[in-house]
Amino acid sequence: MNQQTSKLRRNLGIVSLLLLVFYPPILQALANAEIVRDANFYILQIGVQSLYLAILSMSLAFLAGYGGMVSLAQIALYGVGSYAFANLVALNGYPAWMGILAALILPALVAIAFALISVRTEGIYFLMITLALAMLTFSFALQNRSITKGFSGINDTQAPWFDPENLLRSSTIFYYVALVIALAVFFFFKYTVKTPFGLALQAIRDNSRRMRALGFNVTAHRIAAFTLAGFVAGIAGLLGVWYNGQMSPGAIDLTRNINILMIAVLGGLMYFEGSFVGAIFFVLVTTFASSFTNWVNGFDLPLQLGFNTLIGIAFLLVALYLKDGLMGLFWRTVEPAAVTSTDVEAPSELQAAQID
Repeated sequence: MNQQTSKLRRNLGIVSLLLLVFYPPILQALANAEIVRDANFYILQIGVQSLYLAILSMSLAFLAGYGGMVSLAQIALYGVGSYAFANLVALNGYPAWMGILAALILPALVAIAFALISVRTEGIYFLMITLALAMLTFSFALQNRSITKGFSGINDTQAPWFDPENLLRSSTIFYYVALVIALAVFFFFKYTVKTPFGLALQAIRDNSRRMRALGFNVTAHRIAAFTLAGFVAGIAGLLGVWYNGQMSPGAIDLTRNINILMIAVLGGLMYFEGSFVGAIFFVLVTTFASSFTNWVNGFDLPLQLGFNTLIGIAFLLVALYLKDGLMGLFWRTVEPAAVTSTDVEAPSELQAAQID
């Protein structure tokens, strides 16, 4: 990466960070100017939802992009975290701190169990095993009413700072809590993939047999990665149960499972920042698709559009033409413009000697 490209990435990162930090004040100013009708809606529905979905997507991007493990069990681990808080706090009346602690620890423990079952397989077999584990978790949540309240779910799972008398303040606090956690997860993953563990994990992704021959414990690395991703999925589950105010099996069904996979693929599995882009894109489409589809369907076309149709078309286009997602397309478009003839460095003495 040349110096100008590195500077461009840094500047774009700073601008993106500033936009995220000042998102609530900007919306409140627009609401005061009567440009935006409801600032609370955009802070909570768009902002918070995008952030916790991005966290969950990053856990999948870490496993799939850097570990070569496309896991469909992340939504199940998300559900374990959500149910841990909902059961202890809303159902049994334990203090919030106990629910938070359980929502962080239990998903990691369940992830270890899932990993012991699945990481010795690869490819389609790993995918199908994790899908089976996710469906088992869904069935468990649906059938064990004493723990999960079955299909009706557990209600009143709001965040500790929730104040029904001041929704805007509660939403703003929630947004910044989610933002701090999302950024912490982002920088943690960015650091982790550059550590010896992260580099070994990527080498295992590329050639597990060779790494095993070199003396690396491939299974242990994969279990550690799966556990780490499960812990992050539990964090997303905690934020998700606070956001929704309730938890039911419908939050971890097959549709939600596929949604997380689509968010990660849309953003780009090799880009953790792509999880933010994919989540924002997904939330915007799910929120405003009905207005667009109603407008299009008003022309009495032979085919009627729906939300799932739009998401499916977007996913299909990315899968066919953008192998590295929207972030990959963005960097391929932007970075060549940052490269000039002055960026070409002269070869070092060692390189020159090798050339000679």
